[in-house]
Amino acid sequence: MANQETIITVVIYNLLLIAIGFLAKQRNKTKDDFYLGNRGLGAFVAALSASASSSSAWTLLGVSGLAYSIGLGAVWILPGVMIGYYVSWTWVAPKLMELSKKTGAVSLPQLLFHDFEDKDKQLLMKVSTVIITATLIVYVAAQFQAAGTTLANILGITQTASVILGAMVILTYTFIGGFWAVSLTDSIQAVLMFCIAIFLPLLLLQAAGGFSGVNTALEVIGTAEDKSLTGIYTGMLGIGFIIGNISIGFGYPGQPFVVNRFMAAKDINTIKRGKYIAMFWALIIFSGMILLGLTAKVMYTTVSDPETVLFFVSESLFGPVFAGIITAAVLSAIMSTADSQLLTVATSVNNDWNNGKNKSLRSARLAIIMVVITAAIFSLFAPDTIFDRVVFAWTALGAAFVPMVLSKVFGWRFSGRAALISILCGFILTIVFHYLPNTPGDILERLVPMATGLLTLFISKNR
Repeated sequence: MANQETIITVVIYNLLLIAIGFLAKQRNKTKDDFYLGNRGLGAFVAALSASASSSSAWTLLGVSGLAYSIGLGAVWILPGVMIGYYVSWTWVAPKLMELSKKTGAVSLPQLLFHDFEDKDKQLLMKVSTVIITATLIVYVAAQFQAAGTTLANILGITQTASVILGAMVILTYTFIGGFWAVSLTDSIQAVLMFCIAIFLPLLLLQAAGGFSGVNTALEVIGTAEDKSLTGIYTGMLGIGFIIGNISIGFGYPGQPFVVNRFMAAKDINTIKRGKYIAMFWALIIFSGMILLGLTAKVMYTTVSDPETVLFFVSESLFGPVFAGIITAAVLSAIMSTADSQLLTVATSVNNDWNNGKNKSLRSARLAIIMVVITAAIFSLFAPDTIFDRVVFAWTALGAAFVPMVLSKVFGWRFSGRAALISILCGFILTIVFHYLPNTPGDILERLVPMATGLLTLFISKNR
C-alpha cells in the first residue's frame, strides 16, 4: 500500500533527475558533449557512473536474491567482479582513453574498428549496432521490470502503469541531457547504493546475532546445498560452478556503457584515481548484497520472491514508513541505470551505423524512444528473473566485445574477417548455450563464447 513518505520521496527524486537533465542540456554544444561529456569526467564521476551503470537492479535485487536462494555459493560472484574491475581499470581504461582521444571515437565500436579498411569497418560497425541494440533492449527491460514491480507494490498501481511511469522518467532526462545527465544521475545512484549496501546488511546482521549467529542458524536450518560453496555440485562439477560464477565479472571490459566512461575520462590521473574508487565501491556493494541475502535466509523463510528480499528486509527492520522511504530511494536508483544503456544504443544507431557521418542528434533521440517502447513491451510480456535477464545480456555483450578490447590492449593486428568471426562467435554461442540445459555455474554460456572469440583473434593476429 502506498504511503505519503514513499510518494513524496519518489516525486522529489525523479524531479531531481529531470532537473539534472535540463541543467546538463546547457553543456550539449557538440556531438562529443552529448555522447562523451566533452571527455571531461573527473575521477569520482567517471568511477561512480561506470560502476553504477553496470550494477543496479541485478545487484540490489538480483545478487541479494541469488544469495537468499542458493546460500554460500553466491559468494563467488564477488571475486569475479573484483577481477573484472581490476583488469578494466588497470589495463583497459588507460588504453581506451588514449585511443579515444587520438581517434576522436565516441563509441566502443568506432574505437575498436577505426583502423580497418573502409569496407570491413562499415560491416563491423553495422553488425555491432545490431548486437548492441538487441542485447540492450533485454538489459533495459530488466530495469523496467524491477522498477515496475516495485512501483506497483509501493504505490498500489498496476504493473503496466508502473513500467510506463518509470520508462517516461528515464526517457525524459536521457533525451534532454545526454551523457552529462546520465553520468551525474548515475553518480548519485552510486552514492545511494553505497549507503544502502552498508546500512541494511549491518543492521540485519546485528539483529541476527552477528556472524556467529548467522552461522549457527545456517547450520541448524540450512540444507547441505545452502552451506556448500559449490551448491548442489561436487568434484569437477563444483569447480565448474565456481569458475562459471567467477567468470560473470570477465564481461566488464566489453560493456559499451561502461567503457565509454573510460573514453570520457579527463586524463590518466583520473583513471588512476578512479580505479581505487570503483574497486572500493564494488567491494562494498557486492559483499553487502551477498551478506544481506545470506542473513535474510536464516532470518526470514516467508519471502516468496527472492528478488524482493531487499524490500522485505527494509520493511521488517523499519516498518512501513521508513521502509517506504528506503524503497523509493532504491527504486529511483534502479530506474536511473537504464539511462546508460539507452544512451549507448542512441550512440550506436546514430553514430556507428553511419560510420560517424550523421551529424544530427535527431536519429539518436528517436532510437532512445524506440528502445524505451520495445523494452517496456518486453518487460511486460516476456517476464524473467532480473538476475538471469541481466547476466544473459551482460554475457552476450562481453563475449562479443571483450576479445576485441583485449586485442587493443595487447596490440594485436588481424583482418576484418577475423574480427567479424570473433564478434559473431561470441554473441551467437552465448545465445545457443543460453537456450541449452544449464551447466554448473552456466560455465559454458559465460566462458566458452568469450574464449572462442579471443582464440580466433589470437590465431589470426599478424597474418
